[in-house]
Amino acid sequence: QFLLEESDLGQNRAKASQRTLAELNPRVVVEAHTGELSEAFLASFQVVVLTESPLEEQLCIGDFCHAQDICFIVADTKGLAGQLFCDFGERFVVDDPAEGDPVSAAVEHISQGNPGVVTYMGTENSHGHLFRDGDLVTFSGVQGMTELNDQKPIPVHVLDAFRLEISDTSSFSPFRCGGLVSQVQQPQECSHVSPSRPHGAATRAGLLLCHAGPQESTYPVPGAVLAEAPADAERVLELARSLGAQQGPLDEDIVRAFATVSAGDLCPVAAVVGALAAQEVLK
Repeated sequence: QFLLEESDLGQNRAKASQRTLAELNPRVVVEAHTGELSEAFLASFQVVVLTESPLEEQLCIGDFCHAQDICFIVADTKGLAGQLFCDFGERFVVDDPAEGDPVSAAVEHISQGNPGVVTYMGTENSHGHLFRDGDLVTFSGVQGMTELNDQKPIPVHVLDAFRLEISDTSSFSPFRCGGLVSQVQQPQECSHVSPSRPHGAATRAGLLLCHAGPQESTYPVPGAVLAEAPADAERVLELARSLGAQQGPLDEDIVRAFATVSAGDLCPVAAVVGALAAQEVLK
């Protein structure tokens, strides 16, 4: 834990970390809360992140946050494995679903017709197919058929690598030259699920395996060779089989690999998962 020193041993981690955290940015208020995570306390936040939390608590708090439209994140590590779960509610808007800059192309010709056909020039790296069916586009700098420059975003139908069908252009002025056709990225609404909803077999069984109590399994010592601890590894594998029995087959090699390292904590893994979780908070 990067914020703690040897002198902090025996103290509450939240209180011991609060002073150093607060010094990182004086514009941010950092408070340590050591009481119960009650619904009244949680309701005051836009985002709740849990780490090192038992599964029962994750399910309970996750369901509450989902019902209250509070973004909910679980971040945890088990040895070399990491867990990151995000529930951003029923109506989470992704402003940039394509995760990239909108594409654009120089216009070569636009026909008068219903529908009109746009022929555009490719680029050295495009190899055609810049656009997809249903994409929304706008036009700028078109000479002759200037009516297109003032149009709102228009849906397109892709004919081939360099031709698009657009709306009715039969009443527009004849195309002369120039112009740019550009993709308009539309926000996309996503619906997330709470942690208590069913997930894939490997994911669900893996989460349950992460949180299995010591009375259900004994994980091998971190770094132990399987041949040296076959009984421990087999117990973990049997637990995984029982957890995933109703949801499909498991990759037993992954379960064995997980079992050999899951009892350890590694700062680099925690740093990576923590950074990913922080990015999700910013979203």
